[in-house]
Amino acid sequence: MKKKTRLSWLSLLGILLLLGGLAGLYSGPEISQYAFAPTELRADKALEKMGESLQDAYAALALHGSSHGVSLETEKKSQGDITLYQVAGEWNSVYPQVMTAGRPVNPQDQRSGQRVIVLDAETAFQLFGDQDPLGQQVKLGGKTFEVVGVAAHRRRIGETDPHCAWIPFGLPDVPPCDIFVFSAGGASGAALRTMFENAARETLGDGQAIHLGKEKNRGTIMLRVVLLVLGLRLLAAWIRLARRKSGQWIAEIRNRAKTRYPRQMIGFTLLRAAGMLGVFGLAVAAGAGLAVMAAAPMRVFPEWVPEVLVDPESLRQRFWDLTALAAAPRQWRTPELAEIRFWSGMIRWGILLALLGRIKGKKARQKTTADPAL
Repeated sequence: MKKKTRLSWLSLLGILLLLGGLAGLYSGPEISQYAFAPTELRADKALEKMGESLQDAYAALALHGSSHGVSLETEKKSQGDITLYQVAGEWNSVYPQVMTAGRPVNPQDQRSGQRVIVLDAETAFQLFGDQDPLGQQVKLGGKTFEVVGVAAHRRRIGETDPHCAWIPFGLPDVPPCDIFVFSAGGASGAALRTMFENAARETLGDGQAIHLGKEKNRGTIMLRVVLLVLGLRLLAAWIRLARRKSGQWIAEIRNRAKTRYPRQMIGFTLLRAAGMLGVFGLAVAAGAGLAVMAAAPMRVFPEWVPEVLVDPESLRQRFWDLTALAAAPRQWRTPELAEIRFWSGMIRWGILLALLGRIKGKKARQKTTADPAL
């Protein structure tokens, strides 16, 4: 009995990991990002050119750079371990902030070159305590910035520093950025992703495209396979039940037809026929739903589909293309991507633990059945 309890807890742990991973995975944004090395870049020109290329395709475009390990100072205190974001465009639309006081950095600040800064709530408290931080001044890189807002920031899994601050993009004499990220929100689809990548590469140079919605689908591939296999088994069981039930109904119709007039059999026959149609109709609908589930990844990952499905050479070439793509190193990793990878790992481990608990539990029950003394 003790062994059975331990196995059931293994499956329960897997289910909890799976649910927690799914909740975390789909709580983040679904945006397209283009990460590239810091360059001498004018944010207004880059955003204008990208806006011309992606006109009417995306609801919001933004650009930001990030610096790690930055320090802020006041007359009495200082705070280090800050990730500094330099933002431009409609950054607050792509990455919404919850403000506890004041306002976020806006495009007007970037265009006018105002030295304003937004702090996260913990940093503001560390620097100013019970005082109102709005209107206060902090020093960054020897330059004075005015605090215009306080954001309720939640540290993400992909962020290495515990604190954050935000300033307009492109101000002189500020810490250099470690990475630049161009972001677009409000649309999806393979055609739009390709348009985004081409426009970003042409305007911003060599970089790495990251589509968070696509990464979320990648993280649930194993779960989709397990659900597809489970669905096929349930569908097969339903079809067997439907065939057995239909056979019983047909036999019942034949037996009644021997003792009743045809006119008396019309209502009963129609009722049984409707039942059979409903049972097999549900099987057909379930089969169609499983087919859609199986084909859904092909819309998200068109690179998986060979040019000619029945051509062995095309299949072989696609296999090697995907192998090379998977083996290529990823140069850039944004906090959003790192967070998705974490939740995806939780989902995979949850599935493996749940399946392991199921398999071991089945073996334990078989052993108990074979040896009643246990």
